[in-house]
Amino acid sequence: MAVTIQIIGAKNTGKTLVVTRLIDRLTKDGYRVAAIKHDAHASSMDVPGTDSYQMSAAGAHQVILESNNQFFFHQQGSRPALSKMVARLAPDNDVIIIEGHKAAPYPKVCLLDEEHPGILTATPALIRTGRVVKNARVDKSALSNLVAAIYTDLKHQMEDGE
Repeated sequence: MAVTIQIIGAKNTGKTLVVTRLIDRLTKDGYRVAAIKHDAHASSMDVPGTDSYQMSAAGAHQVILESNNQFFFHQQGSRPALSKMVARLAPDNDVIIIEGHKAAPYPKVCLLDEEHPGILTATPALIRTGRVVKNARVDKSALSNLVAAIYTDLKHQMEDGE
């Protein structure tokens, strides 16, 4: 079963930066990683003008775009519960990283910001906090240290699960 972790925090706290660095480190060490990104905006996940976009715009409830080396699934309407998405990804991966979904029950790393330094620290399932953006700039040392700490946490969880 895949180890699941969430990266949460306010806007512009470096969540995606932490997630991508963590994915890079895990995959370089041979782990299979899946990612789920919560988007609070009503953005489109397809590219206007493409065939798949036109199929969806014409009313298709689900569209699969596939090629020899990629697979893209698009579904109109309500999204499945986060737990169902995690369950779908778990069999094929060692780690699932969720960006966002603050209320979900998975272990969380909360990225703090300067305006609200402790706003999410009372979140259930919180395992670690960190600050990687200071004065609107990325603190590379803090980023590296936080990613290393999360990586270590995940490795311990994977070892304990075997």
